[in-house]
Amino acid sequence: MHGWRARIGLVIAHSNTTMEPEFNKIVPDGVSVHVARVPVGERSLEGFSNKDQHLENAIVLLSDINAKAFAYACTTVNMVAGEEGDIAQARRIIELTGKPAIPTSIAIVEALAALDAKRIVLATVLPPELNKITAEYWRGCGFDVLGIGGINLGGPRKSAEPLASVPVSAVGLQTPAVVYNMARSVYNDKADAVVVINANLRSIEVAAQFERDYGIPFISSGIATMWASLQAAGVPEPIPGYGRLLEQQPALRWVRMPRP
Repeated sequence: MHGWRARIGLVIAHSNTTMEPEFNKIVPDGVSVHVARVPVGERSLEGFSNKDQHLENAIVLLSDINAKAFAYACTTVNMVAGEEGDIAQARRIIELTGKPAIPTSIAIVEALAALDAKRIVLATVLPPELNKITAEYWRGCGFDVLGIGGINLGGPRKSAEPLASVPVSAVGLQTPAVVYNMARSVYNDKADAVVVINANLRSIEVAAQFERDYGIPFISSGIATMWASLQAAGVPEPIPGYGRLLEQQPALRWVRMPRP
């Protein structure tokens, strides 16, 4: 039986091509990840403001797998949902399942709290108007945002020959080297951590190397979601080679994540 220790239900954007391979690569033995998708528009405020109308259907479809935790891994949708919108998303998942709920934005907050990181820099692939919302979200959560930057991959999806002949998410086409350099571009020696925001960016390959090179925690949407999901599911097993959050498995503090 797959998931004999724990099963994790994971809801991702329909265009996400990264989280499934990453999670399946690093998940501990006896833990399985089961995925549903929700439609998300272009990379703009309007595109990410879907009012969560598809989340409930995805969670209902996943609810029969007897998962120990459910994650909603679309960081920008979490952040643009309005004041405490991500908490409302988590509470709705809990209402439907009775199990812990992990919106990725909350997972990152919890990861930073677990590592005692207060001063952060943010690397994103968002357009300027969404970067502004992003910075405001983290300041509202009590963090000192020392800088925000990255690359602008906003707007509608496009084809990318020879990799894709149909419109696809340009985010999922970026290499781990791009992610490393995004993090390096925003690095500040006064920061307690660097946060890479987007669940479709390949981050696990470069997390440990960045930490060796710059000496501060490297937190990404994917890494934080995996850590918080394992913690909430009761399988806080250290996973070496992918940065200190997964390797050290500091305890989840439940500072923003609602308890079921």
